Amino acid sequence: MKSVNYLIQINDISAHLVDISLSFTPTDETHILTLPAWIPGSYMIRDFARNIVSIEADDNNGKLELTQLDKQSWQVTVNSLQQTIKVRYQVYAYDLSVRAAYINDEVAVLNPAALCLSVTGQENVPHLVHIEKPAQTPHWQVATGLIRKQNTEHLGFGDYEAPDYATLIDSPLLIGNIQCQTFSAGGITHYLVVTGDNLTELERFKTDLQKVCEAQIKVFGTLPPDLTEYWFLLWVTEDGYGGLEHLNSTLLLCSRFDLPSPNTNDIDDNYQNLLALCSHEYFHTWWVKRLKPSTFLSYQLDKEHYTPQLWLYEGFTSYYDDLALVKACLIDDERYIKTVNKMVSRVMRNPSDTKQSLIESSFSAWTKFYKQDENAVNSVVSYYAKGALLALCLDAKLRKLNSSLDNVVRHLYGHYLQSGTPDNALEQSLSALGFAELAKDVNAWLHERLALPLKDALPMLGISMITRPMQSSDDLGLEPANESVYLGIQTKTVNNLLQITHVYHNEIAHKAGLMVGDELLAIEGFKITASSLQPLLQRLPQNENLTLHFYRKDRLLSCNLYLEAATQQVATLSISDKDKCNSWLRA
Repeated sequence: MKSVNYLIQINDISAHLVDISLSFTPTDETHILTLPAWIPGSYMIRDFARNIVSIEADDNNGKLELTQLDKQSWQVTVNSLQQTIKVRYQVYAYDLSVRAAYINDEVAVLNPAALCLSVTGQENVPHLVHIEKPAQTPHWQVATGLIRKQNTEHLGFGDYEAPDYATLIDSPLLIGNIQCQTFSAGGITHYLVVTGDNLTELERFKTDLQKVCEAQIKVFGTLPPDLTEYWFLLWVTEDGYGGLEHLNSTLLLCSRFDLPSPNTNDIDDNYQNLLALCSHEYFHTWWVKRLKPSTFLSYQLDKEHYTPQLWLYEGFTSYYDDLALVKACLIDDERYIKTVNKMVSRVMRNPSDTKQSLIESSFSAWTKFYKQDENAVNSVVSYYAKGALLALCLDAKLRKLNSSLDNVVRHLYGHYLQSGTPDNALEQSLSALGFAELAKDVNAWLHERLALPLKDALPMLGISMITRPMQSSDDLGLEPANESVYLGIQTKTVNNLLQITHVYHNEIAHKAGLMVGDELLAIEGFKITASSLQPLLQRLPQNENLTLHFYRKDRLLSCNLYLEAATQQVATLSISDKDKCNSWLRA
């Protein structure tokens, strides 16, 4: 059987370069070689081909004509259909993210989507990858969800295979000094691979992660039948966070201080966030990697591929990620409610909550959510966070009707796995399950630019919610109210001056005419610093005009501030009915 073959070599670590040799047997007079413009699961054009430093092609008779067609495609002209074509190219790999490729003296993180050119007409033949061990790193190992060939040792350099190009680019490789733990969940082996030598307890991490996986498997009842193993590929750095789902693996990025401390059994915020990240990406094993929007059954990788359904796939996954931690008994009810509290406040405190619908947020993710600017707080809704809150409201309403969101998720998975979900799949499933009126409500929640009915929904889960004015840029409703007012800005210190980075519409600063980039100097004659602003606002009189001096570019200006309570609200949640709450969280 014909195959497309890749030789991957890391010969110059200090220059962050990957040498790749692509070979294939031609089937036509010309072939087009293409690198994706984006990676599935991360909806932004990344133009991976910009990192190709050099490229050339030849066969046994010598050099072949290679013509670049656009920013990511090359056409190779074939001399003979009987001769193997070799394409040699070099890629710069220094993107510290889970979406591309990165190399240093400690680790090599390789996403084939950012490295491996496709060959037109041969996307569905086996794709073989030989990974050569770098001479200067004898202790490195290889972890990947690609099929390991019999001549290659477990975690070893050598030969790996994907049945087609789509699977190849869905199989990241984590290479370096790694530690590997294994556990069983759902009847298959799961690998937990962690880079570096970290001050942590991997045995505890493995045990906790196993509980999380088992909790997510219960949502669907079983693992996908085509899943024979699963890999958690954890890249540990001094500072980083992120994850991306793949067919039988996930590539994760975290700080070493997100890992569990060996000196305590408590779960702190950092470790909870890491477990929730693992939980989130694992849920995608069903919810994106198998079930997906119908338009995503065949990805369009050369340009943006739009869908209005990201709220369903990322939002519902965000609802289930921390929920799995409480169902696995890793965090208690109170800690989980605080987690929900933060999410509610993050959504409702931004003016964007009533400026963009979830449908609009999903569709425009390519240019708005993934490319946020200083006006995002006023114009961009997170389909992750607000989508999760929609799932929360829906779960509450369903439980009052003696059902649950689990039933709807399983119905969607069972009915649309082969065909993919149409844009109205959730409403169709709700109607099919006998909840036609609720389907109408959901349709309104999705299309209207309005806040979700959290105050009505949360009591159905045994949770009370009160709101109050926002009091600082990091106010999530968890701290008691004080007498301070909030200007409606976010700031950073630049050259010892407090510079405005965001202005919330219709709040004090906006009404006073302040703008992004203004540098605050003094209010009523008192110097403004990062540490003094909020204490000053707490002491100064409210409901009267005060004088503020500031720089705008190179001009010294002043304006009147009228201090009053913020219109933007944050929430405080608490358990009001333990039986209802327990029924929800322990069902």
